[in-house]
Amino acid sequence: MMRRGQVAVVTGGAHRLGASIVLALARAGCDVVVNYRSSAGGAAATVAAAQATGVRALAVPGDMSSAADVDRLLNETVAAYGRVDVLVANAGVFLRTPIEALTEADWDAILDGNLRTAFLCAHRFGLHMRRHAGGAIVTIADVAAQRPWADYLPYSVAKAGVVALTLGLAKALAPGVRVNAIAPGPVLLPDDFDPAHRQREIDRTLLRRQGRADNVADAVVALVANDYITGVVLPVDGGRSIVST
Repeated sequence: MMRRGQVAVVTGGAHRLGASIVLALARAGCDVVVNYRSSAGGAAATVAAAQATGVRALAVPGDMSSAADVDRLLNETVAAYGRVDVLVANAGVFLRTPIEALTEADWDAILDGNLRTAFLCAHRFGLHMRRHAGGAIVTIADVAAQRPWADYLPYSVAKAGVVALTLGLAKALAPGVRVNAIAPGPVLLPDDFDPAHRQREIDRTLLRRQGRADNVADAVVALVANDYITGVVLPVDGGRSIVST
């Protein structure tokens, strides 16, 4: 059960999936903090939409692959609201990297932008929660953690790391802090997918349709609200993860 007045931080919360998660948490009664790296306009719009639901909201810039910026996000949240109850580690980087063109720089940037960000945020916020009243962390993995995409190898590896990180942190931070993950399937497909490629991904789901951002956002709220779930990786993928092809 969500309690009104809980404080939720969403990294990468300015637009797309992050903004949907922010608004779902706001509608559930959470005061929200919208972290963003460069999308100040999107963050401001998301803050305004959250405030329109009757909760408090603020935006905090920062690169979540920087430990100093993560610490600043935590400190500004506590300074503004006095506490932090929920972290959604959503910030990430998604780039097509065909194996023939893949470089070490690509590898490092994508691992840093997905796995390092999740680690730094969950580690810093998780230890803070454990020292205080406890809390809930939700990371955003991907169906690619289980079914890697050939042209997105470092991304797939990073998301597999997010899954392992989530399960390990669920053990390390128990019993006071719950840690779970969402593994979306074809919800927000890459912009560089042509119509045929998009349709192939949709056809590989059992439900034969593309998901919506609010499908993922509602699942985040459900994991936060249920205080007897931890160490779970919840697919929100239309059944893609159990399809053999």
